Amino acid sequence: MDYIAYYNEIAEIQGADPQATARTRDADGTIPGEARPLLFNVSAEIKNTYHELGCTLPPLLEGCTVLDLCCGSGRDTYLAAQLVGPAGRVIGVEPVEARLNIARKYLDQEMRQFGYDAANVELVHGAPEDLSFVPDNSVDVVVSNGTFNLSPDKDRYLCEVRRVLVEGGEFYFTDVFTDRRIPAALADNMKLRALRLAGALYIQDFRRLSVANDFLDPRYLMTWKTPLTDEEQALLPDIAFATITTRLIKTDLQEDICESYGETVTYKGTLPDFPDYFLFDKDIKFPTGKTCTVCGNVSGLVMASRYGKVFDLTGDRSVHIGDTHGDHIIKCAPDFTGVVDEDDQPIQASCC
Repeated sequence: MDYIAYYNEIAEIQGADPQATARTRDADGTIPGEARPLLFNVSAEIKNTYHELGCTLPPLLEGCTVLDLCCGSGRDTYLAAQLVGPAGRVIGVEPVEARLNIARKYLDQEMRQFGYDAANVELVHGAPEDLSFVPDNSVDVVVSNGTFNLSPDKDRYLCEVRRVLVEGGEFYFTDVFTDRRIPAALADNMKLRALRLAGALYIQDFRRLSVANDFLDPRYLMTWKTPLTDEEQALLPDIAFATITTRLIKTDLQEDICESYGETVTYKGTLPDFPDYFLFDKDIKFPTGKTCTVCGNVSGLVMASRYGKVFDLTGDRSVHIGDTHGDHIIKCAPDFTGVVDEDDQPIQASCC
């Protein structure tokens, strides 16, 4: 498939107005606190031609190599360039050359504005489904802002993301998902796809696709109801849409369910935007200074990724305790006297 031609067709349908196709949360609420003042260093044309409202940049980017997929005119690319610092690197990939040219136009100016002696940004005309110009195991963080659901081949997209990530690397992105599968006739409608709606995955299909690409434990950090016009809702009746920020970690330490090894973590409170807690996902916050029993997937994040800098970990995986929530297939057997289910307690306490 000619991915570049596909994305250019989408761009032609979207037109020049970035607000007409932005489906992520309002920028004032989602730009990280540490990145918000850095917006003043980004040229006005870049910001005014950027096709997203939110900002998908995780914490702890200093010194990282970041890959920004479908970077558009480069707003998040240049924010990331400041967050990684002069020792880090940012690769912005954009299939629509007219948008990429805006980012390229200001490259030297942005580097001077940041006070960098050498550019730490590379801008590449390409598509997320073919990242052959990026070596295996070379990227710390991949970000995407409202563009994953535009992909015509999401399986290949995720496969490429996993290939380029280092062990412990993170795919951190925001996009639109649904509560059911969109009928094929609507899903193939290029106009609806260009509006970031028809390409949205059913959330359980996304989970299955993630697991198939060895991202065994997708975590959903923040969710918002996706705004639809009356006309759009009429075209897509009974389908609920949500905009979700998702974290996928590449590590062999994760499993497809939460299993316990008796490990604990304690958040140190050292992230500037999170002095009181660490947001692991929409259901789990780790209070600063509190020791919490965790499943192996959470301890794997601490052991394998850059987030280990902000946690203390106890445990070594020498003892396997089993299913964090209690394996009821085993424990409902006659005469079993072990841990009962969670309604009757006691049960293994866990963050999960």
